Amino acid sequence: MISQRWVAVTEPQFPWDRAALTYLRERLLDQEAFRAWSNFEFIAADGSINEVDLLVVSLDKIYLVEINSRPGRVSGDAGAWTWTHEGRHVTEDNPLLLANRRAKKLKPLLLHQSALRHARTPDIEPSIFPSALGFQCDLSGAARTGV
Repeated sequence: MISQRWVAVTEPQFPWDRAALTYLRERLLDQEAFRAWSNFEFIAADGSINEVDLLVVSLDKIYLVEINSRPGRVSGDAGAWTWTHEGRHVTEDNPLLLANRRAKKLKPLLLHQSALRHARTPDIEPSIFPSALGFQCDLSGAARTGV
């Protein structure tokens, strides 16, 4: 059952995050080896507190999924994205960069768990899930990696 394969550590604070996680939960493969944990935090070896929207374990990969519920249109390059909505433009770092840093901080913590100590743990692949209704993606090439 999906409910046994999906653990909501805490409930999302915002309704748009709840909707995005519900959408993803309904699409998680109902097969052995697929597991997901949503809405949790961890303290990395450097002492930083890191928030994870969703961590999905599959047969050969682990995915750290960052939910991005910003509406509108996104364009940009691998370094920065510009969001356009209702005539306003906001430029920010590509969220994949932050998700990748979190993934790199999480992996050593997982390797210290007794269940994984002697296992080959795959890399944690960061990904971005743009979840806003009507979202328009004008990213291309390397900017679209992980989206």
